[in-house]
Amino acid sequence: MNATRFLPLVLLAATSLSADPIGDVRAALGRFSARDTVRATYELQRTVKNEGKFGNDNFSGKIAVDLEAGSGGYHIVVGRPLLDQIAREREARDRNPKLNTPVASALREINAVEAADALDFAPAIVRLIDGAKLVSDAAGTWAGKPARVLILRAADRIDPDDAGKMKVAENKVTLWLDSENVPLAVEHLFGAKFSFLFLKGEVSEKKSWHLARAADRLVRARYEFTQNSSGMGQKGNESVVATVRVH
Repeated sequence: MNATRFLPLVLLAATSLSADPIGDVRAALGRFSARDTVRATYELQRTVKNEGKFGNDNFSGKIAVDLEAGSGGYHIVVGRPLLDQIAREREARDRNPKLNTPVASALREINAVEAADALDFAPAIVRLIDGAKLVSDAAGTWAGKPARVLILRAADRIDPDDAGKMKVAENKVTLWLDSENVPLAVEHLFGAKFSFLFLKGEVSEKKSWHLARAADRLVRARYEFTQNSSGMGQKGNESVVATVRVH
């Protein structure tokens, strides 16, 4: 082989071997300082369906609040109409304890941590990929446009109290990256089985995030969560869909 033609191949191989895809993502996320002021509307719908010998639930609640973030912190603004609706739910439940409170349940999903993640999602991704192992790094597409696609095996983080009782079957993270290695979208698939004495069960979860840039922030534009669980005579299904619209 001609030496001049062979040299680029050697350099390409060396580059591939020394590449650190996870480090590329971590460095790209580190550029989002999240200090500029941003205002947004956060909408969330939570749906729950449980059935079995311990109880049955079937309800769906939707809420919308305003978020504001700046260098001094985060504010969650809950409008009076939403508070009035929750008050009516509680009054109805006082009269009939069998009733659910779907709107109040949805509002409980929004707290200081969720507000921070919604308007500054870069740190959450860093935590998700911390300790992960690279499975593949390839060219792909996202929303019809070219993207770098990383597939990772996330680190198993099991509570010490659950050690020996839970076995993780799946813990896969997929990231779609733009030309600057900034995530366009992230997906996390998790599955586990648990057993304690004669009790057995399993749980599977899927989380997906669509991301967008706003000022110096990486915003969680859309979040979808589904969880299916079974065990001890009970089956449960829960889903959450949340969107952030920056003003």
